[in-house]
Amino acid sequence: MGKGIEIASYDPKKVNVIVGGRALTGFASDGVVTLTRNEDSVTPSVGAKGDVCYSENANESGVVAVTLMSTSSSLAYLRDLEAKRKAVPVTVTDVNAAGGFVMSAEECRVQKMPDVARQKEQGTVTVNIFVPHMVLR
Repeated sequence: MGKGIEIASYDPKKVNVIVGGRALTGFASDGVVTLTRNEDSVTPSVGAKGDVCYSENANESGVVAVTLMSTSSSLAYLRDLEAKRKAVPVTVTDVNAAGGFVMSAEECRVQKMPDVARQKEQGTVTVNIFVPHMVLR
């Protein structure tokens, strides 16, 4: 092993998404979860002479996008949450040694009914869950 080389391993089995106390299953091969903030945390303004002012953004909301196989049993559960317009806690954990994190938030909502598509082979469905206060720890 050479000096200055970083070696890490990643195991998708160590990434979990829990919605309303239920662990989601049936993730697609091209992704488990993506966490995205809705807006930048700060907006810099630069004056005519180069002076800089940072405007802090209080909006800490975001979206948890889960990518599931169209055969996932979790889809029926998520569709039911959306139909009932139910707010639930959401937790995403990554316990991999390199880059692990926990994101946990209350009062989250499925943004719209997950798509329903049937093709020759099973496809993928992305479900977006709104998170009012997204902070990774």
